[in-house]
Amino acid sequence: MTPRTGEIELPADAFTNTRLWARARQEVATHLPAWFYFFYGCLLLNTALTNFSPPLTHTAWTAVFPLSVFAIFTVVRAWRAPDVESRTLLLLGSLGPAVLLPLMTLAWHRPSPLQGPQMLYWYELSNFFWAGLMVWHAARAKAGHVGLFFGAAFLYGALLENGGIFLGFFHETHLTLTMVKPLLAPVATMVGWCVVLYMATFVVWRLRVWLPLLRESHALSAMLVASAATMLDLQIDPLATAAQCWVWDSTLPPFFHGVPLVNFVAWMCALWPFAWLMFRYQAQAKIRDGGAWSWKDIGAMTARVPYALVLAALCFGVSMAALEGLTGPSWVILYRFSAGMLALIGL
Repeated sequence: MTPRTGEIELPADAFTNTRLWARARQEVATHLPAWFYFFYGCLLLNTALTNFSPPLTHTAWTAVFPLSVFAIFTVVRAWRAPDVESRTLLLLGSLGPAVLLPLMTLAWHRPSPLQGPQMLYWYELSNFFWAGLMVWHAARAKAGHVGLFFGAAFLYGALLENGGIFLGFFHETHLTLTMVKPLLAPVATMVGWCVVLYMATFVVWRLRVWLPLLRESHALSAMLVASAATMLDLQIDPLATAAQCWVWDSTLPPFFHGVPLVNFVAWMCALWPFAWLMFRYQAQAKIRDGGAWSWKDIGAMTARVPYALVLAALCFGVSMAALEGLTGPSWVILYRFSAGMLALIGL
């Protein structure tokens, strides 16, 4: 064993090829959901620059959002995690690529033939690939994580996605590959909620282990989950809107690179209640952060989905009333939907 004389010193064999790559593979595999923020940030940056004609260079900077989540995770891990052998090597090996790869993508990129309808096709397929990787990680992490995020969270995400379309805020009719009637949303976008929730929750679970103060507030922890997920959405949605993966109601004014304000408010208002109820249940059931969930626990969380939806609706209504007023475009859509429902039942 190499003696350690200080946190900034590297082990003598740190750069031995076999050892270095074995440690790197283990680091990425163990913390894959956090690394996904890095992968998504770089992949979506490349998409903006190569899969659109003309390139969406004005959105390139949004890669900062998911990459910042990865950076915060890495810094806190290097600072507080007890299993880190070399904190300097972890910072260099993680933050280095997070800086260099986006810069290289900006400097060297060329147009891709994968554009238009083909890009929509591969977008739907890729969601299942990412979901498969998250299922693999969840299955090897702890018992019950697959059921929690691809069971209870999938139900919640499906209700949210189809609900937004049903209310009239947007439609996803251009995504036809995984559309299953009578659902209004394709399966690919519903599965996307599972991926994002697992990524964000994994990051916050780890932060709560390394920063015990976070465990004292379920509300703050839930807000971090919602914020980490929305940071990813700040890069995804401008590209998805430009590609017409989803098309917003024409009365909603653009707020951020073509995406209306209501989208980001809805993300925060939707994800916070689910995460808050999850952390509360964890405390009641004495499940540690990142610990195993039994089928009974998963069933209990699934039963809380309706409560999460009610809380999300209340948060959304109050937030949009405060931001837009009761005559704002979001409320106009809700009024229109209500009038249509009343007319449908003859009132």
